[in-house]
Parts: sequence; C-alpha cells; structure tokens
Amino acid sequence: MAELRDLFGRRIHYLRVAVTDRCNFRCRYCMPQDNNWLPDHSMLSDQELVLLIHMFASLGVDKVRFTGGEPLMRAGVADLLAQIKAVDGINEVNITTNGKLLPEYALSLKTAGVDRVNVSLDTLNRKLFKALTGQDALEQVLNGIKQVLEAGFSTVKINMVVMKGVNSGELADFARLTLEYPFQVRFIEYMPFNFGENYLMTAADMLEQLAATGITGLIAVPGQLTTARIYRLPDAKGTIGFISPVSQHFCSCCNRVRITPDGFLKPCLLTNLEYPLRDWLRAGLSQQELTRLIVEAVRAKPRSSQLGSQPLKGRPMFRIGG
Repeated sequence: MAELRDLFGRRIHYLRVAVTDRCNFRCRYCMPQDNNWLPDHSMLSDQELVLLIHMFASLGVDKVRFTGGEPLMRAGVADLLAQIKAVDGINEVNITTNGKLLPEYALSLKTAGVDRVNVSLDTLNRKLFKALTGQDALEQVLNGIKQVLEAGFSTVKINMVVMKGVNSGELADFARLTLEYPFQVRFIEYMPFNFGENYLMTAADMLEQLAATGITGLIAVPGQLTTARIYRLPDAKGTIGFISPVSQHFCSCCNRVRITPDGFLKPCLLTNLEYPLRDWLRAGLSQQELTRLIVEAVRAKPRSSQLGSQPLKGRPMFRIGG
C-alpha cells in the first residue's frame, strides 16, 4: 500500500476533518465573540469529503477524526460518518464533540460505526461552565457522556484544556473521575492562538499540583506512539493523559494532517501553511492530479510548529478543527 511521508520520514496516516465551523458554545480559547459563520457553499459537501477521504485512504491514511466547530451540528453527520467508516482502508473513525448534543446522538454514532468519542469538557463546576461556554449545559454534557457508555462504547476520552487561574483548581476532581469510570481524562496545555490571554500551565506544573492535592503514585502506561503521556492511578478504571504542545512538543512523532471546514489542507496545526483542497477539487482536476498535490502538500509538512517563534494568523481554532 502507498504511504504518505513528509520530508523528515514521518508516516502520515491520521486525518482530522473539521466538518463545520458552527458551534453552540463560545469557549474563550477557541472562538471570539464577534464572528460570522462560513457560508454553506464554501464548506466541503458530503460527496466531496467522501471522495477526498477515498484519496487519502489510497495513500495509507487509516484513521479519521471528525471535529468542528461542533461536528454534531452538521446536518446528516451520522450518515456521513457511516460512509467514511465504509471506505476501504479506513480502520478507525472517531469524533470530538463538546457533548451538548450527545444525549440525542450517542446511539446513532455507535450505529454508524464510530470507534471512539472524545468530549471537550473544561470544568465540572456549573457556574464556571456557563462562564466558559456561554451555555448552562453542564448537566446535558454529563448526561451525554453517560449515554455514550450506555450505547456500548467501552471508554470516553475527556479533553480538559487547562487554563491557569481559571479551571486549574479542578485537576484533582477530573483525575478522580478515572477511579470510578473508564474514562481517559486528558489534560491539555493551553495554546495561545491569535486572540485572548495566555493561561498556560505546563504539564510539569499540572503534575506538581496533582501531587499537592494527594494524587500521587501515577503508573506510566506503555503503549503505541501517541501525543499524550498516559498514566493510571492504582486500581483506577480509567487513565490520565498529559498533552504538552507548548512545553514538550511532540512534532517528531506527529502522524496527522488536517482539513479545515472550508477545504484547506493544513499539514501542521501550529503553522500558517495550508493548501486549497476544495478549490483544486472544484476546478475539475483529475483524481491522479489531486493525489499528486496531496502528496506534495504533505511532503511540505514542517519539522516543527511555529508556536512561540512567530504569530499564527488568520484562523481561530473553530475554523481549523481540534
């Protein structure tokens, strides 16, 4: 089988696809308060997405994650997920959601063949949740996570973006969830994009704070190459992960590229480099020519991100995909 590789020998087999920029939350690190949604015609259609993923699969991509915005706000998203799951060569299809619509969608995601659900959840405090997201929806999200387990998923990944002085006091509460539930709670360093304040708390600081609150004895979990360092508390049903794109970047083992809602290919999340897949597709290029351009774009993936070396311009997070 063909393989996508960049100039530094990294095999690229993981595709993240943002299927919409629309979201029902207004999280402060992701979306500015004054924004306009992309017009429908500028976003990739289901047919275009399926065609592109067929091409990526022919090049060795075997894992696809759907993101947004909030991907469950895209009409017919469960049917689209089922179509992607049926693509020859695609072994794993996952979704990242804010969880608000999961009570409605959990069972249909399982029926569509989705392998795993990730939920972005930054606080267990109802008042802070409303302040962070603009929605009094914490109970809906928690119920959605419960519905995912009841639908037959073996685990749920919970992604907490840790913001120093905002939600960083809840690290222990999140870690203790893994004692009772088969969650993988992942603490993610805050990444400063092109608006907002810098709330960075490093993974080392998180570990220190957890120890200060009695969360000690973390056991490293060996496994496959991943962006997260995974640990387990003794006798826990779940695991704890630390994702450190700022303090300990994982560029050397990066295996992914992204497609934005409006059809740009981004070889790296944390650079300004992007390629107009949608425009190439709509220009009527042959699949052979499109495949060649994809290969060239992936080969241009930089050795490391630009975070900290130059400003990231043009796209807030909701227009890139998590």
